[in-house]
Amino acid sequence: MSMSPKERFWDVLCEYRPFLHLLLLFTTVLLVLTVTAMAMGDQQTDAYVISIVTIAVLVATIVPISYCVWRCGAMTNGRS
Repeated sequence: MSMSPKERFWDVLCEYRPFLHLLLLFTTVLLVLTVTAMAMGDQQTDAYVISIVTIAVLVATIVPISYCVWRCGAMTNGRS
């Protein structure tokens, strides 16, 4: 029986799960560093605004990556 396009998509994506973990770790470290630098810096500078934008981009990246890692884990555990 052939797989549906949705099942095939997740099957292909889950093959890259180790790389998604690495990307999640990398973006989380960047988020922590950005928040730390923002807390230590002056709030009246342009760097503060850039840090806010960077945090928004990192959070917008972390959320879908986290979902993909979670979904692949759920699919893997469901097959066992």
